[in-house]
Parts: sequence; structure tokens; C-alpha cells
Amino acid sequence: MNQAIKINGLKKSYGDTYVLEDFELSVPAGTIFGLIGPNGAGKSTLIGILTGLLDYDEGEIIIDGLTLNESNELKIKQRVASVLQPPLLFEHFTSNDFLHYVCDIYEVASEGRQSKINSLLYYLGLKEFEHAKIDKLSAGSRKKLSFSAAILSQPEILFLDEPFESIDVISIGRMKTILNQLKKNGVTIIITSHILEIVENLCDDIAILHNHEIIAYLDSESRKELQKNSSLSEIFESYIEIEKPKDDVLNWL
Repeated sequence: MNQAIKINGLKKSYGDTYVLEDFELSVPAGTIFGLIGPNGAGKSTLIGILTGLLDYDEGEIIIDGLTLNESNELKIKQRVASVLQPPLLFEHFTSNDFLHYVCDIYEVASEGRQSKINSLLYYLGLKEFEHAKIDKLSAGSRKKLSFSAAILSQPEILFLDEPFESIDVISIGRMKTILNQLKKNGVTIIITSHILEIVENLCDDIAILHNHEIIAYLDSESRKELQKNSSLSEIFESYIEIEKPKDDVLNWL
């Protein structure tokens, strides 16, 4: 299977502290890929690097067959979209104007554009905020607006950093429907999330990031075997070796 993303020997540090060290990862094209790990593991840092928002110290990154460097940066950005945590939005735009602005950047055809925007706003419960300024939106609505913008850009690769945080249950279900349709259309989707139940049900392959590196890679076949007797949450805990508190630690309650 072709690899949408291939990372070799990646290093990223803040001062004397490594967040990613000799990091290796391959993401198969046309899949929904889950990246999980405890707080501070480096998931958001990795997404920041892959989207070009953060520099890195060493290593090679290949995205959609192109090496991530200065000469290829624009070509790569034209092929990818992202929903970051927190979302990067223009606060004083209205929701509708922001989506048109993103479409202009990605050169989305004007014909039929408003119809696409209207359908997304309606489907994700944002229609009533169509003409509201972004700085007036709730955290969940802002996240859904960022998600809508990413979808409208028609990416080949989609990066989602905690996309379901602050989102209501109905909208999560609809976002999952959209993501599955994008997968059918050949889009590669990389998701970081602390909501392991969603990752478990939505993703094909899952990698666990801990202590600067991938400590486990669970492809669809190995997951089937592991999850016969354990949930993803239990598997996750076993790999990162979380110390379980004693039963009487809260006996004062």
C-alpha cells in the first residue's frame, strides 16, 4: 500500500527537552489513522510540524510523495487541510465569510460553492450562526466551523487534532459520517484524540505515542486480535504502563 506520510529520524526539541526523538512513522494512503498518547506526548507538536506551523531539528518528512522542504511547502499545503487545537480562525469574520475566504485560498470553484457551504452549515448545526461573528461562537461551534473549512478545501490529506473536543454527540456522529465518506473518496485522515472510543470505532490503524516515540503500531488485523478480549482503552493503558491508584486512595470521600 502507498504511504501518504512517511517520517524518518524526526527530532524536535524545546530547549534541552526532546518532544520527538528519532521518530519514525508511516501512514497508509486512503485510511483513517489514529494517533493516541497521554498529555504531553507530542501529538499536537507532530501535527504542527506536518502542517508547516512548527519547525523541526532533524529528520525527513515525505507527504503525498513530496519531501517537506521550502521548495515543496506550497505544493504540500495545497494538498492538505487541518483542524487544529485550538482552531485557527479569523475572529471578526462571519462564519459564511470565513468559509468563502478559505475557498478562495484553495481556489474552490465559485459555481455551486454557496450551496456546498449551506449544506455543511445545515448538516453540522451551524446554519443559525451563518452571519454571526466567529468571536461570538461557542468552542464547539468554532471547532465545527474549522472542520467545515477543511472539508471545503477538498484535501488529499486531512489532519485533525482533537476534532471532537467540545462537540455534541449528534455532531460527532455527523462528522464521523463525513470522514468515512472522505475515506471512500481516497482521502487520508490523521486524527489525534483522547476520546478512545471514537478512535477505536473510526480508525483503521492506530499508533501509540509515548516518551518521544511510537511505542506500538496497531494495524487493523492486530487490533482485531487484541480487541477480542480488551478495549482500546485497556490496550492503551497496558502499553504506557500507567500506575493504577489503590482502591482506597479516595476513602475520605
